[in-house]
Amino acid sequence: MFIVAKNVGEIRINILIVINNDYRIDDNPFLSDNLFNNEDSLSVLLWIKKYDDNKFDRISYKRFQLKKYCAISFGNNLLEKNISPVYRINDCLLEAIKSEIKRRDIDKIIIKNPRYESEFKIIDNLRLNYPNLIIITKPSANLIDQESFINKYGFPKSFTKFRKIVEKNNYVLNPINTRRNLNIFEKSEYAESKIKQIYDIEKFSLKSFIVYMKKFLPTYKNTRDQLHGNNISSQLSIPLSLGLVSPRRIFHFINVFEKKVISNQSTYWLKFELLWREYFKLLSLSYGSKIFSRNGILDTSNIPDNDEVDSIKNIKLEDDLIKSINNQLIQSGFISNRARQIFASYLIYNLNIDWLSGAYYFKNNLIDYDTENNFSNWMYIAGVGTDPRGGRLFNLDKQKSLYDSNSEYRKKWL
Repeated sequence: MFIVAKNVGEIRINILIVINNDYRIDDNPFLSDNLFNNEDSLSVLLWIKKYDDNKFDRISYKRFQLKKYCAISFGNNLLEKNISPVYRINDCLLEAIKSEIKRRDIDKIIIKNPRYESEFKIIDNLRLNYPNLIIITKPSANLIDQESFINKYGFPKSFTKFRKIVEKNNYVLNPINTRRNLNIFEKSEYAESKIKQIYDIEKFSLKSFIVYMKKFLPTYKNTRDQLHGNNISSQLSIPLSLGLVSPRRIFHFINVFEKKVISNQSTYWLKFELLWREYFKLLSLSYGSKIFSRNGILDTSNIPDNDEVDSIKNIKLEDDLIKSINNQLIQSGFISNRARQIFASYLIYNLNIDWLSGAYYFKNNLIDYDTENNFSNWMYIAGVGTDPRGGRLFNLDKQKSLYDSNSEYRKKWL
């Protein structure tokens, strides 16, 4: 959250900007230069939900620790602009916002567009308790202007239809160079010192992708479905899930690479995957909290009534590939996209486990957890999403033959 103290004549306007999972300076819409002037005094409150191992909907401890590191790294970058970060870890974002409204006499709040019931409740509560508070909602750094797209085309019932509209009409937005445009502000009265021995993880994430793009992107399509190995995928899911890089910046990098170096099926396929990610974001904008419903976005009732997430931990997994995937997930917090699909299919169709329990199980363990990607992909496998073919049952023997024929993956993780 960014607190902007703004003087207009003799009236002091204090602006609170709430940011969640956008730990970067570059292409950050909440840091666009039309929000404030460099004469303003800025402070930052970065809120992270308190870790609670007893809650079924918690994120993994590895991700919790990583979020803290990213927040501090982001705070250090803000300090270079004389924007002072304040870190807060507790259970309730609303209470954190209210605390800052009271402490700093906030007049205006800028916050990410709400999508889910819990987010709408925050906005409604603020409007009820602070009738004079100006509340502005802004979209995050999506690939496209999602609200404009929905207003013109509605929600496409298939990814293919969505992709064709975006590609035909050049809907992907250009990134904003907020790192260059964000001036150095007057030193804040809340100024703090940098936390030392913290690496600039935003810069590291961008550099890592550029290295990958130059060396391995031209063969991405050939390796992306492999279960393990060095540089088999872009590894973008982690920085994207934390907002360390923006999808628009990555898409732009690929476009430039295609023009100057090489354009082939692999370079296109990574953009294709980014469009899938955007489609799931658009789905959540259209259906909101329905993505957390057992019946998904469809009016179906063929899902087992079992929402005990912890039950998965106690199930004896018989298949060696599934055991390996689960071991890698628990130990490292990361598994490939192919492994996620195989694991989800096995839980839903072989073990008859509620897909929603599986989605929360992933949330509990993935270091690159992303709300829309996670729940939408589980709906896709379960057949309660937008896939016109229904659910996706994977043949385990075929998957082993295609992606682990020498048992190398299973030997590593069993």
